[in-house]
Amino acid sequence: MNIILIFIALSPFNEANFVSLPFRSISVLSNPAGIGIEPGAELFFTYHPEIINSGITLGNLGFGISRTKDITNFELGLGIKLPGAFSFGYARQFGDTTENIAGLICNLNRYFALGYRTTLGTKKYMQAGAGIRLLGNFFTLAGEIAYEGIDDTTAYHLGCIISPSYGVKINFVSDLNCDWHAGLVLGTAKLKLGLIYFYSEKKFTGGIIISAQSY
Repeated sequence: MNIILIFIALSPFNEANFVSLPFRSISVLSNPAGIGIEPGAELFFTYHPEIINSGITLGNLGFGISRTKDITNFELGLGIKLPGAFSFGYARQFGDTTENIAGLICNLNRYFALGYRTTLGTKKYMQAGAGIRLLGNFFTLAGEIAYEGIDDTTAYHLGCIISPSYGVKINFVSDLNCDWHAGLVLGTAKLKLGLIYFYSEKKFTGGIIISAQSY
């Protein structure tokens, strides 16, 4: 399975699971365009029994590591906020696989966002999706389509984020086969702890975000 697909399915921070929503450090392995949204200094780390992901941002630059039993990849990315609603990003993945990746996020307004991410050259992997924020940040709906060209496969993911109070987020993600993940994120202004449960695997993934800038 493509290492990009694995990461997208495993992040306990649900914004990283959808190409239209990530920002700051969780964008490093998700969509480099998000690095340009609210740039600063931030670190994230997630742990699954089979996969470890970590990333750091400094200003508009980001660096990430993704490691499984057999595959270790690194990613160096740049994200820039363009005039208007758009942010653009580019990343170079290297290690056991080599890819050039481009990403785009369009925050049309405070309620609606679009996202796109693709590998360059061979065009063998693409994602496109949208996020809708309802009632401020209380409820977010998101969905996306992912296409992998080598095996000619398409996957769909739907999810939501509920934030009943400051520092609390309840996450849910599912594909069309009802392979669902559900999680919880607790945080302060500069620290977030996340945990997500995978129904099909009966396993948990945990994560931490430490930021120099307040949320």
